[in-house]
Amino acid sequence: MKEELCAAGLDFTQGPPKICVPLTAPDLPGLLAGLDQAQALPAHVLEWRMDCFAGDAAAVLPRLAQRARLPLLCTLRTQGEGGRARLDPAEYESALERLLDQGGFQLIDVELACGGERAARLVKKARERGVLTVVSKHDFERTPPVPQMVDALAAMKALGAGLPKLAVMPQGPLDVLALMEASVRARERLGPVITMSMGTLGAVSRLAGELTGSCLTFGAGANASAPGQLPAAKLWEALTLLHQEKGEVRREE
Repeated sequence: MKEELCAAGLDFTQGPPKICVPLTAPDLPGLLAGLDQAQALPAHVLEWRMDCFAGDAAAVLPRLAQRARLPLLCTLRTQGEGGRARLDPAEYESALERLLDQGGFQLIDVELACGGERAARLVKKARERGVLTVVSKHDFERTPPVPQMVDALAAMKALGAGLPKLAVMPQGPLDVLALMEASVRARERLGPVITMSMGTLGAVSRLAGELTGSCLTFGAGANASAPGQLPAAKLWEALTLLHQEKGEVRREE
C-alpha cells in the first residue's frame, strides 16, 4: 500500500498531514501568480481547481505542469459537489478521460457522485497512467452518522481509490467529533484517508490528521476553495507544533 500512496516521491502514509494549496484563479496571469505564491508557502501539493478557470484548461495545463515544482492535483469540481463545472456524469467522465490522456500531473480528483462504474473506470485509467486518485464525496448540508461515513470511505476504496476523501458540514460540536471518529475508524480499516469537517466549526479537523488518519489537509493561499480552509502558513505552524508536542509526549513515556 505504501508504494501506491506516493506521488512524485511524496509519501502519504506517514508523518503529519501534507498541505495542499488550491489554485482558483479564472485566468492565466492569476493562475501563474497563484502558483508562484503557493510554491513560496509551506505546501506539499498544489490543487488546480480547473472548474474555476475560464479559459482553455487543456492548453494551459502543460505550462502549469512545467512551472510547478510540487505534485499537482487536478480537480474538476462539479456544481453538485460544490464547484462550478456544469457537467452531467457522462460529460464529466469524458472530460477526465481527456485529461488523463493529456497527462502532466501526479494526482486527480474523481467524484463519487459521477457513479460507481464511471468512477471505477476513471480510477483504473488513472492507475494505468501512474496517477494517484483522490475519490471524493462532499455533503454541504449535514454530517451523516459515523457508520455511514465509514461506509462511504470504504465504498470509495473498493472502487480503487488511492485516497478516499470525505468532506461534511457540521451543525454542532458533536458532528465535528463524529467526523474525526469516522476518520479514525476508516484509517484502521482502509489506510490513509482525507477527511474534513467544513466551516469555522470544523476547522480543528483540518489540524488533527496525524491523530485521526487524515493524510492531506487543504490550506488557503491567495483564496480558499472551500468553507473553513485555514491559511497555509498558519496551518503549517499548527501542524508542526502538534507534531513536535506529539513527539515530546512519546519521549516522556
